[in-house]
Amino acid sequence: AVVSTQSTGVTAGHNMSPDLYYASENGVTFGAKLDVKKEKAASGNMSAMARFQKLDVQGKAETEGTTLETTHANCITEIRAMESANNKVTKFSTSGKDGQVVIWDTESICSAIAGLKI
Repeated sequence: AVVSTQSTGVTAGHNMSPDLYYASENGVTFGAKLDVKKEKAASGNMSAMARFQKLDVQGKAETEGTTLETTHANCITEIRAMESANNKVTKFSTSGKDGQVVIWDTESICSAIAGLKI
């Protein structure tokens, strides 16, 4: 776990996503899942490469329901604070059994999730 401020912490593990928790006198409560995917931009004009990829995918077996909704493809095994300012973690990293090391920027996460405060 990474303690972001005195009242917030970020944890990660088998759900393949960093999660925010709030601590108060009443205990610890779940805040939010911090791994949010950007929505795919709708494009009216399709490039030749995109057309080929679409045709290539159509020829493959159905893979419905097998797309990951997280950045990591396996459990997260380590989480570390990387940068801090004003007694608050501004960047942290996660690494997992999928071999990825991901750097998370708390400011970007807060702007992607409406009303989130870390």
